[in-house]
Amino acid sequence: MSLNFDHALVALDQSEASDIITDCLAHFKKYGTQKFTLYTSVSIPYPGGIGSADEESYKKKLEKYKEKLEPHDFEVEAKVDIGINAYSPVQIMEAAKKAGADYIIIGNRGYNKFREFLLGSTATELLQRCPLPVYLINLSVSEESALEERKLYCVKSCRDSLQHILLPIDFSSTSLRAFDVVKSFSRKDTKQITLLHVQASGRPGVDDPDRLREFDEEDSAHLAKLKTDLESATQTSVNTIIKYGSPVKQILDIADEIDANMIIMGSQGRGYVSDLFLGGVSLQVIRKTKIPVLTVPADRTNEDGS
Repeated sequence: MSLNFDHALVALDQSEASDIITDCLAHFKKYGTQKFTLYTSVSIPYPGGIGSADEESYKKKLEKYKEKLEPHDFEVEAKVDIGINAYSPVQIMEAAKKAGADYIIIGNRGYNKFREFLLGSTATELLQRCPLPVYLINLSVSEESALEERKLYCVKSCRDSLQHILLPIDFSSTSLRAFDVVKSFSRKDTKQITLLHVQASGRPGVDDPDRLREFDEEDSAHLAKLKTDLESATQTSVNTIIKYGSPVKQILDIADEIDANMIIMGSQGRGYVSDLFLGGVSLQVIRKTKIPVLTVPADRTNEDGS
């Protein structure tokens, strides 16, 4: 199943993080996005609790976000869901399905105004369950000594996210699906693509020099084919790298070394277990990186026999 990025559901908790995320959304035209569903999930502890009294204020805030986006010629809808002990990740996924969204945008490392949970925790839970691609806008906190003076900010602007893409690839079907996404995104805004393959230390045979040589020759040939495919299709400069050791460490180190603007990666790789929605490598990368990450899930359309 091919992936489209025409319609994004944007999960907003209406904190400072949501203000930053909304300011980034105009740049998603570069991804082909034409429509946003702005969505806030509110959990109340019991019927008539504090959240129910704030429903109108939540709606008004989403309308303000909507007004900021409409001059950029996006179609924008806004929706608030209030539920008793609602679980935000599930609410977000269900809302995306109902809206017919192609992917989800969410902030990482934010917090809601009640400080009941880290937005980062919501993002992590969403990624573990979600069958749609998820775009994470990673936010960091400024280092002011006084807590009340600290502010969230984007380390890498979404405006420049397509300029230099890092694509970790293990030749699994899901990482090749991420490759197809990179191929579709690579237009005039992309100046560089780096394909990274890591010979993981836990892979059988890696400790045998002869077997490792075979792996390197085989994987170098695969990378060369992908490089040729990308360059012919996109007219973009493509670099290939093979590293050894921990995939998480190598992905993070290479992202810093090449000054990547974003990481696009499959959310399952070699050794994928069908009951899991997010591989350990992807989960650790999104927890530790400070640049935007787009995770591309496995194609699960035929798992139920459809």
